[in-house]
Amino acid sequence: MSKTRYFLHLSYEGTNYCGWQVQNNAPSVQQTINEALQKLLGHHIASMGCGRTDTGVHAKDFYMHFDAENKIGDKVNFLFRLNCVLPEAITIFRIIDVAEKAHTRFDATERTYEYYVHFDKSSFIKKYSFYQGFYKIDWDKVLPATEFLKSIEDFTSLCLPSEDFKTNICYIKEAKWDILPSQHLILKPFEFPDTSTPLASGYQMKSGEVLRLTITSNRFLRGMIRKIVGTVLMVGKGKIELDEFKEVVTNKGNFRIHYLAPPNGLFLSKIKYPYL
Repeated sequence: MSKTRYFLHLSYEGTNYCGWQVQNNAPSVQQTINEALQKLLGHHIASMGCGRTDTGVHAKDFYMHFDAENKIGDKVNFLFRLNCVLPEAITIFRIIDVAEKAHTRFDATERTYEYYVHFDKSSFIKKYSFYQGFYKIDWDKVLPATEFLKSIEDFTSLCLPSEDFKTNICYIKEAKWDILPSQHLILKPFEFPDTSTPLASGYQMKSGEVLRLTITSNRFLRGMIRKIVGTVLMVGKGKIELDEFKEVVTNKGNFRIHYLAPPNGLFLSKIKYPYL
């Protein structure tokens, strides 16, 4: 019997999950959705996601695919029932008919991540942004370090070791910081109209503002965004000199200060496919 392949378009709040991928010792987003689909469809589900987010990382825009033994007739009703079964932290937006060999991971042509940094202590956004109110950061050093990312291809120095990747080559299309005037804008959908402005030389933080790093690439490596954020902030804090940053990255070396920014400020925000 031939099976029917579907994409699910979804989002999730990753605080209470060990990341996307199924793990033996902790709840994952993938496992939670697989179990919900199995409950509704009555058969085993082996799904595939468009990427693997770390523990505590969020996704505003995410795609997964699975094969159903029978066609899903009333997709509106099925979508409603699926969202009822799933916890509030996971939302399914659409069920999409795709070709038999369509693949959410390998067919994606572009991925965009956002990372948020805030400076006013808040009891409400600590799950979604990295608090840096205790530190003096020279953003005139952070900006050129970030711009330098677009001139390199090998990110060996700015990722964690992984056996899943055969190469550390990535092609960064965009890497930029901008300013959000209010903390509540952190949770807006990607590309939703807002009042953000580009971060420019001479920036002086104002109360209530949030800074956002947006990075777009064809692919990302394990821990890559968190390593980038942590390291460029070390440049801004004067712990790593800008020339040292460029030299280590160029030579694919190891930084004398190893720092991963926490996962709570990181969102997978946009996935692009040639056929969606």
